[in-house]
Amino acid sequence: MGQRAKKRPQVQPPRPDRRGRDRQDELAAARRRANATKVGFVAAVAVLFVGGMSFARNAYAGHAKAPVVPLAAPGRYERIVKKNLLQAGVVAPAQAPPGAASAPS
Repeated sequence: MGQRAKKRPQVQPPRPDRRGRDRQDELAAARRRANATKVGFVAAVAVLFVGGMSFARNAYAGHAKAPVVPLAAPGRYERIVKKNLLQAGVVAPAQAPPGAASAPS
């Protein structure tokens, strides 16, 4: 009995002379916010992708951390071996014996 009834404020439609312009301003502001959010999201995803890629390159054992070096004998060593073989009279490497062959029938 001591409480007053709550009055709900009545929503009144906007005035006809300002309704179109206000709505356009609201839509333009909403588009700007949406575009800014899209740009921010794309930038964040790009940063995360590049960060993850660099982390994978530096952290995991399967990824190369240095340039690949060919597994070959040094050039100086090869020249010395060829020179020694020529001095010994060996012109070409030794040939393997022919493989086993069956007789034609």
